[in-house]
Amino acid sequence: MNEPLLVFREIEKSFSGSQILCGVDLSLYPGKCILLSGKNGVGKTTLLKIIAGLEIPDLAKIEISGKTNCWKKAVRSVRKEIIYLHQHPIMFSSTVESNVAYGLRFTSLNRKQRRESVEEALEWTGLTDVAKKQAKTLSGGVQQRVAFTRAWILKPKVLLLDEPMANMDHESREQTYQLLVRMKLAGMSLVITSHFMQYFEGIVDQHFQLKNGALELKSKS
Repeated sequence: MNEPLLVFREIEKSFSGSQILCGVDLSLYPGKCILLSGKNGVGKTTLLKIIAGLEIPDLAKIEISGKTNCWKKAVRSVRKEIIYLHQHPIMFSSTVESNVAYGLRFTSLNRKQRRESVEEALEWTGLTDVAKKQAKTLSGGVQQRVAFTRAWILKPKVLLLDEPMANMDHESREQTYQLLVRMKLAGMSLVITSHFMQYFEGIVDQHFQLKNGALELKSKS
């Protein structure tokens, strides 16, 4: 296996005196997919947000390129490599192509390069036909793909997906699955939380169950 992109160690988090995460360790590898399962409220979303640099842990260490630092010192570098997607994607009041282009405004690309990148991303994710439509008018499944595309265009090394197929019909799930396959093949590291393990068979390399604040590695059936 290749060297990990990021290694998170000893993650701890408590809310109102109740410990949610107890010394969690997790390694993220390029082109690999991790599935996180567990009951509602066990801390799956909290774990993703800590990994993404969006939630402050009580304790955590992060290893990048063989060098380990505390979460506070390493988090700025981590945020450059990771994008977190909520299960309910937020769409701006604009077209699909404008939504996809949003993050590029903060890069060094000029207008022509941004336009070319958006066209490439829409084609890559199969959204060219809806490029001019208002994103908020589309189905939840298509909005989720728009959110994926908005993340993919920024070329993150890690994509964190919180229940990405919740409330999707069969067609939307299949389209989303194929998109995840392509992202993984392109070398992206994926971490997915879901109650529906069967939706991700074929792309998952490791399946962990979060239980009593710890990760339990589940063997493949």
